[in-house]
Amino acid sequence: MSVISIIGAQWGDEGKGRIVDYLATDADVVIRYQGGDNAGHTVVNEYGKFALHIVPSGIFNPKAISIVGVGAVVNFDTMQGELAGIPAELHRNLRIDVRAHLIMPYHCLLDGAEEARRSAHDKIGTTKRGIGPCYSDKAAREGIRAGEILDPEGLRAHLEKILPKKNRELEYYGLQQFTVDELMDKCAYWAKIFGSRIVDTIPIVREATACKDSKVVLEGQLGIMRDLDWGIYPYTTSSNPTSGGAANVSGIAPNRITDIIGVTKAYSTSVGGGPFVAELFDDDGKKLREIGAEYGATTGRPRRCGWLDAVALDYSSYINGFTSIAVTKMDVLDTFDEIKVCEAYDIDGKITRYLPDTKGQEKAKPVWKVFKGWKCDTTGCRKWEDLPKEAQEYVKAIGEYAHCPVSYVSVGPEREQIIIL
Repeated sequence: MSVISIIGAQWGDEGKGRIVDYLATDADVVIRYQGGDNAGHTVVNEYGKFALHIVPSGIFNPKAISIVGVGAVVNFDTMQGELAGIPAELHRNLRIDVRAHLIMPYHCLLDGAEEARRSAHDKIGTTKRGIGPCYSDKAAREGIRAGEILDPEGLRAHLEKILPKKNRELEYYGLQQFTVDELMDKCAYWAKIFGSRIVDTIPIVREATACKDSKVVLEGQLGIMRDLDWGIYPYTTSSNPTSGGAANVSGIAPNRITDIIGVTKAYSTSVGGGPFVAELFDDDGKKLREIGAEYGATTGRPRRCGWLDAVALDYSSYINGFTSIAVTKMDVLDTFDEIKVCEAYDIDGKITRYLPDTKGQEKAKPVWKVFKGWKCDTTGCRKWEDLPKEAQEYVKAIGEYAHCPVSYVSVGPEREQIIIL
């Protein structure tokens, strides 16, 4: 039995979806364990190119059960639209845990209103998909869980209890208010479309982890630098995209997770507010964005781009306990004469290789180490030996910064463009 947890080692958008898609080809169960449709995983395979926001990336393996887990928050309207673009024969093994919380229409409206009231300096960079308000309701024990839409009588009683408060909040912002009947009709529609897929997933997971030959893949969303506790708070998501978070909400005990693979780009990107020490504002930053097509899969927003932040990578590896890492988008660096790595921070004249809290990062300046570029096309490389010497040296350095071996290197978006080390 193997349980492989895929973790974003940066600020999100590291290429986790394609690593999950690759590992899911022979998986028995794939669990999307946290987050909502506020981030996208881009997957390219024999079915085409897909930007997945809430559907697990394992959906393309018809033999695997793809689970939207208890730690996720689900917008069924988004899920329906997403599934419409995926071949119907792949839908049958999708399951949603009864405990997963639902993003209701008022969550999205409140998310946008709360972001709008913030000053330019304080904006979180939310996608306005209702993720934060939904998790807030979960923490306040007011949330609506997926299983509730299968119990109309209980659901109505719940809505009658919480909706007056939600409408007062909506009224405060001058927004549309809802009636219980309106929301009951929407939930009835969701139950008609997805009701048969809403199940208690623990028996499925227990059976898989009890089988010695089974393979389970845990898929997170965003990266540790957006983690609610360990990230650049308050510029974070509302859940825990860490290995600890994966164990907590996947229903799999920590000692059953056999591999923790951190995913990092060969450089760094970030979407949204907060400090980003290695960010570039020059032509190199623009070049990284254009070659890497660094625009959000969910919002289309241009991503902030920079060289690899090894301080953040070291921190990520420590917090998550990576057993190995996957390096994505190596090919984006093919045309650079020099490649830099931020291997330390200068904070008020003091050099540190330890990642400080948000306030410290806001004051930090990057300390660069320069690597020689390889100046050749790597997209056709299929083995480690095919990579130019300079690219090999750079990959080795990334592994040293992360204090663990590199297990995969991707040199393009296709499955066959993943080099296995």
